[in-house]
Amino acid sequence: GGDCTTRGVPAMAATMTTALCAAVPSRVDRARGSRHAGPRPRARDAPSRVTWSGGRLALSAPRRGTTASAFGDPDRGSPRWSAPPRGPYRDARVGGANEPHRVPRAVLRELDGRENRTGAVPHPVLRAKKAAEEASVFERSGGFVYIRNFFSQRDYDLIRRECASLRTEVGSERRACARQRLGVMVSPEHVVHRAFMNRKVADRLGALTGASLLPADVPVEFRVYPAGSCMDWHQDVALYVEPQYELVFTLENSSDSQTQWQDEHGRRRGGWTEPNSVLMVRAEHVVHRVTPVTRGERSIVKFVYTTTLDKTDEFYDNLTTYER
Repeated sequence: GGDCTTRGVPAMAATMTTALCAAVPSRVDRARGSRHAGPRPRARDAPSRVTWSGGRLALSAPRRGTTASAFGDPDRGSPRWSAPPRGPYRDARVGGANEPHRVPRAVLRELDGRENRTGAVPHPVLRAKKAAEEASVFERSGGFVYIRNFFSQRDYDLIRRECASLRTEVGSERRACARQRLGVMVSPEHVVHRAFMNRKVADRLGALTGASLLPADVPVEFRVYPAGSCMDWHQDVALYVEPQYELVFTLENSSDSQTQWQDEHGRRRGGWTEPNSVLMVRAEHVVHRVTPVTRGERSIVKFVYTTTLDKTDEFYDNLTTYER
C-alpha cells in the first residue's frame, strides 16, 4: 500500500476540511481493515468519486501502473493482492467493541509542539503515528512484497527471449527443499544478469525497503518448475552477515502452482504469480513455499540485493547448487 501521512493544518483549513467532510459519504475500506467515519449521504445526493481516506479528501479512481503489496489469503478463494488488515475492528452498533479512541488534531498539534519544546515522552498516539510514517512498504506488508509490472513491456519481451536461450543449459538442483526443479547460474556478462543487477533496480527496491541496497555478487539464477516440481516450506539462508533481500521474477507461468507464505500470526497467504512480477523477501525472515506443479510450467529469474558484501560460509556452498 501507499504511504498515508496525516499532518496538522491551520484552523481555517481545518474548518474547510470539516465542511467538506460533511458532504462526503462514510466508507469502510475492507481491504485495509480500517473504517473512515462520516455522515451517510441522502438518497437524492448524486454519486461522488471523492472519498475520505486517512483524514484527507481523495479521488476513488484506482492508481495505475506498478503496485507493491502483500499477498492475500488463498484459503478464501481467489488471491487478493492487498496489504494485511491493520488490526481487528468491530462495530459498536452490532454489539462489538468500541472504535479505538482518536485524539483530535488540535490536541495532536499541541502535544507535538509540547514534545518539541520540552523533550517529554511522546504521547502514545504520536508514537504510533510516527512509527507508521517511518515504516517502509516492506515492513508494512509483513516482510513479503509482491510487485506487478516490474519491467516495461519492451524490456520484458527482451528478457524473455534471452532466457529462452538459457533453457538448454539448465540442470538438476541440489537444494534439499527444492524438488525436481531445474536451473542454471547466469554469467555476469549475460544481458539477463545486467537487466536485474544495476543501480536503477537497486534504487527502486531500496525505496520499498527503506535501506541502501547493493547488487549482490551471488549469481543470478534462471529456474524452471516443470510438472511435478515444488519447493517445501523454508526460510532463505543468509549469504551475507546482514541477511540479503531475495527476489523472484516470474518470467512465464502456465502452471497451477502458488507461492505461499506465513504471516506473523501463522496465517497462510499467497497466490498465483503473474508474468513480469517480482516477489521480495528477506533471508531468515518469512517462511514460504511453492506448491506442486500439476499442470503447465513456471519459469523464474532469482536475483539478490544486499546491504553489505561481507559473506557467510553459506555463500560459498550456494555456488555448487546445480549439476550438469
